[in-house]
Amino acid sequence: MRRYILRRLLLMIPTLLGVAVLVFLLMRVVPGDIVEMRFAEGQFFNAELVAKERARLGLDHPLWRQFLDWLWGIVQLDFGLSMWSGNPIAHEIALRLQLALQLALMATVVAVLLAIPLGTLAALRQDTWVDYVTRGFAIAGLATPSFWLGIIMFLVLLAVFRWILPMVFTPLWDNPWQNLSQMIWPALAVGYRFSAVAMQMTRSAMLEVLREEYIRRRGPRGSGSASLSSVMP
Repeated sequence: MRRYILRRLLLMIPTLLGVAVLVFLLMRVVPGDIVEMRFAEGQFFNAELVAKERARLGLDHPLWRQFLDWLWGIVQLDFGLSMWSGNPIAHEIALRLQLALQLALMATVVAVLLAIPLGTLAALRQDTWVDYVTRGFAIAGLATPSFWLGIIMFLVLLAVFRWILPMVFTPLWDNPWQNLSQMIWPALAVGYRFSAVAMQMTRSAMLEVLREEYIRRRGPRGSGSASLSSVMP
């Protein structure tokens, strides 16, 4: 077991190195020059200023030298400075990480609250209108992209309720109510799609359990009611 874990850990080294080379080369293959885009003024740009900025960023070095400098910065957890804000890249990532984590947690809660009750209800009322409606709800979630559903929510809130979401993010610990009013809509958009998959899985698992021998069906035939009881040996 130890040898297996050690071998897997050692395999991470060439994998991460290959990913680093691929990412670095893709960024160099993409058309355009970020320095020229930043300092261009209309159709003209200051060539001297562009050359100084390229030298400051190390873009005037050979490609292999640029890769080694970039890789050494990653090893030191030094991702450089943002060319737009001037802040460290790690700081920019940290600002967005709390937003992404909160959205992921809220979307997971929404998905669980939707999937488990609806999936269980669809299995208990199999082949009835309840089952058909629930399955249609799940299929719509699988077929609807989250970004499109978010746009529809945004337009409905604006057109019907005359309310627009604030464009500035409020941390949860600063104003919980305002934070939740901002985050609930993207959480619903993302969580609805997650719930569609979990709903189908819950329904299939519930039907599989209901068909086991230790499940007894009671009540009139066709009533659809079921109770779980263990068969005594």
